[in-house]
Amino acid sequence: MDFSRHLDVLDFDVAPDEELPDYEAQTAPDYDTAHYETPLFTYHLRQANRRVQIFVPYGPSVSCSYKIVSHSFRLFSKRPEMEVVYVPQVEMAEKSVASIWFDNNGPLPWRPRAHVSHANAHGNMTYAMESKNFNDWTIVIGGITYIWTFEGNPVSLVLRENNATMAIARFTYSGCGTAAMNGAEVGELTVYRDGLSDGTDGIEKIISGLMVSIVHFKRMGRQYCNDESIRASSLSRAHVSSTRSSVASSSNV
Repeated sequence: MDFSRHLDVLDFDVAPDEELPDYEAQTAPDYDTAHYETPLFTYHLRQANRRVQIFVPYGPSVSCSYKIVSHSFRLFSKRPEMEVVYVPQVEMAEKSVASIWFDNNGPLPWRPRAHVSHANAHGNMTYAMESKNFNDWTIVIGGITYIWTFEGNPVSLVLRENNATMAIARFTYSGCGTAAMNGAEVGELTVYRDGLSDGTDGIEKIISGLMVSIVHFKRMGRQYCNDESIRASSLSRAHVSSTRSSVASSSNV
């Protein structure tokens, strides 16, 4: 046998490569911007009297209100400075779902601090809050750091994940603002779709953190309100105010 003969691949009876089946190109699903921008819940915060404020729901998607009860300071008292009370629309008993304290004796360096004790079906959880710059308040929930920031034009408090731009919730002061009384509106809370806002527990934590920020500014003597025409101008969820750092210029003392 002549092994010096070069082998020709055509000498082998090899079946041709099978053709691969055709696949249709997958297209990305349509992104529903309107669904994403549409608020999940809206509440109006009303000043019922000196000690009580109420988050009143707006629209058919919300089935309860939340009452904020402020307690007078008493030395050695174990009562919280504020309570968040769940108020169902049906004939059911009200229940306290969160307690709020301001911590004036925290470690150095001193800065405004507070903590929220939230109750749910699994028990009580305590969340620490602090404001390193005396304006913005951070809170860690489920390992994620969230921040309530002060913004202007219109004057509002906005909740986001730290270093993010998308708003999870926005509280916009009314024409009366912090001077509201006798049932007048303090402002409007708009809550957007997010993992935090997906459920009653998250809404209650959002409201609790917001109240820390609202009361903090009020105790510092900063009285905020908005001109109704400015307030009426719509803001997108991704809106980032250019006047975040201009806090004093937006206050009416």
